[in-house]
Amino acid sequence: MASFIASEPGSGPPADDRCRAELGAVLASDVFRRSPKLSRLLTYLCDKYLQGRESEITEYSIALDVLGRDGTFDPQQDAVVRVDAHHLRKRLKQYYAGPGSDHEFQIVLPNGQYRLQFVALPETSIVERKDFQSAEVPAEKLPSRSQPVLPFARGRTWAWIAIGVVVVVLAGGLLAIGGRSKGARADASASAKTLAISPMPAAGQADEIRIAAGDRQGDYVDSFGRTWQSDRYFSGGTTFHRAFRQIQRAQDPELYQSGREGQFVYEIPLRPGIYELHLYFAETGVLSEALRSVGIAINGKPVSNLDIASDAGGINTATVKIFTDISPLEDGFLRLMFQGTGPSFVNALEIIPSTKGKVLPIRLTAMETPFRDHLGRVWLPDRYSTGGRKSARGVPIDDSADPALYQTQRYGHFNYLIPVAEGREYTVILHFSETWFSPSNSNGGEGSRVFDVYCNGMTLLKSFDILKEAGGVGNRPVVRAFHKVPASPQGKIDLNFVPIANYALVNAIEVISE
Repeated sequence: MASFIASEPGSGPPADDRCRAELGAVLASDVFRRSPKLSRLLTYLCDKYLQGRESEITEYSIALDVLGRDGTFDPQQDAVVRVDAHHLRKRLKQYYAGPGSDHEFQIVLPNGQYRLQFVALPETSIVERKDFQSAEVPAEKLPSRSQPVLPFARGRTWAWIAIGVVVVVLAGGLLAIGGRSKGARADASASAKTLAISPMPAAGQADEIRIAAGDRQGDYVDSFGRTWQSDRYFSGGTTFHRAFRQIQRAQDPELYQSGREGQFVYEIPLRPGIYELHLYFAETGVLSEALRSVGIAINGKPVSNLDIASDAGGINTATVKIFTDISPLEDGFLRLMFQGTGPSFVNALEIIPSTKGKVLPIRLTAMETPFRDHLGRVWLPDRYSTGGRKSARGVPIDDSADPALYQTQRYGHFNYLIPVAEGREYTVILHFSETWFSPSNSNGGEGSRVFDVYCNGMTLLKSFDILKEAGGVGNRPVVRAFHKVPASPQGKIDLNFVPIANYALVNAIEVISE
């Protein structure tokens, strides 16, 4: 799996000559030779990176320096820079999924940013990925598929029983279902082939499994540097791909462009253990809310009947469903069954090792890249949010072992809808630091920034003044922890930051299972 070089303690970015050599290889490829504008943009961003002048990169500077716009350019009225950056990201992913797939590191432009990152790929990961894509594994090496699919619990709807029948039919190879189109029959045949050759994940890859559903060209590397394998382990259903659109609450909107829909099953080879399952959805196929639902069964047991648009709070909005204490069956497979009205679908699946009875901690920072604190814990870049803006303040932070955590913030009137497992209680920890209205900056003082914080309809903080809580001293962390916070019925921690005087602000958020 790719890892951010900058986030690994004791390691630095590749040498400048290696960076320039990689840039030259990318620009010389057919993927970029046909696009001189994107080549100019990539060269400009790489030059700024190598000169250590990334802080100078803005939407405005790109418009003037790369695209030839004049001083009247208004990024609020003209989205040309954002559009070109989107196309550049796609071209880079296309290159590294094809001719650049065996390179030691990759040039990545994270979503929502104009600062490039050089992402290292360990040599073993490159070899394993090649072997995984090309090797045909003999049937005797696979876990046995002779175990029957478990029946659904009594009292469930006939639709759940129907999907069980579909699974048996598909597993027996009877894929010629009446009324299917030629394209659907071809997709079903492809699914049977996938099941026939899919090996257990390679050593070092089995602990975390990420699958990007749908018809994709190669694996997908997200903005955190994590690799999502192309669709596999499925039976039934068809694929879809939507035109690019902005997906609310998503750090990687491309992940929600494609998916698998219909009635289908994933049979995922998994080592024995306890896992956490994350299912990713965004309703992009209908024009209004509540027009279809997704029924989900894990190892034969129905666990959810989900209205995606309502759960997410609207169409074109991402939502994640989390299921804990997941284990494979005795035959070594985790079986996920999808059925519903409209029809059912999924965009991506993620399986992560966990501890029985616990939910994996969630740590978010307003920083642009993953951050490893002094205890070795990883904080992910801002996600699950709507509203507000992010900014960075390069000021010294006192009394903190991790000052960088308090130098960036989301501010304004904003909301976080953080997915958690249903029916549990959590500790919610909010991290603040007042770096603008501190006395040393002469921008104000106590009372300059006051706001409320609500969680799932309950008041967490009322008329909260960061500077006052810090004893009138700015640039100092203020941490507030709230225990026994119940998840919403939809499995969310819904945080609302409401301004009273000036704008609300938060630097980082933790959600920890109790």
